Amino acid sequence: MILSFENITDSWVVDSEASFHATPDKKYFHDYVQGDFGQVPLGDDKPCKIVGMGKILVKQQNGNQWLLKEVRHVPYLKKNMISIAQLGSEDCLTTFTNKAWKLTKGALVITKSEKVGTLYLCNGISNSINALTSKGANVALLHHRLGQMSEKGMKIPHSRNLLSGLKNVDLDFCENCVYGK
Repeated sequence: MILSFENITDSWVVDSEASFHATPDKKYFHDYVQGDFGQVPLGDDKPCKIVGMGKILVKQQNGNQWLLKEVRHVPYLKKNMISIAQLGSEDCLTTFTNKAWKLTKGALVITKSEKVGTLYLCNGISNSINALTSKGANVALLHHRLGQMSEKGMKIPHSRNLLSGLKNVDLDFCENCVYGK
C-alpha cells in the first residue's frame, strides 16, 4: 500500500521577496472579486496581469483553518506564494530555522511546516489522501496508518473520494484505540 499526504503542487511557497500573496488557481478563493488589479513583474521581468483578488481559507493538516486576505489571482504564476511582508503588516511574526518555519500572532501559533529542499512551504490547501493497492484498501490497516483515525474521521475523505480503492469505512473494534483513551 502506498500512502501519500502531500501534494507539493498545491503547497504554498513562503517567500520573503513577494510583495503580496498570490496564486494562479481560482479554485482556492473563498470569496473572489474579478477585475483589473494591475500587473506583477516575474523573475524574467515580463509583466503578468492580476485578474482578481479575494480571501483564501488555508486548511491545515491538523484541521484548523487560516484566512489569507488580499490574495491576488495571477494566472501565469507557476506556484502559490505567501508574502512575508504582507504577513508582517498584519502583525504576524515569521520564524525560520534550518529545518522549519513558524507563523505566530502574539501567543497564537497560526501555522508551521517543514522545509522541503530549499523552500519553506505551507502544506495544507487541498492535500488529499491517496491509498492504492492491487487488492483494495484494508480499512483496519489504513486506520492504523492514519494514526488511529476514527471511523467518523475516515468517512470525511471517503465521502469526497480521497481514499481511492476503499469501498466502505466500517471499522471494527480497535483495542489500541481503547487503551489510548
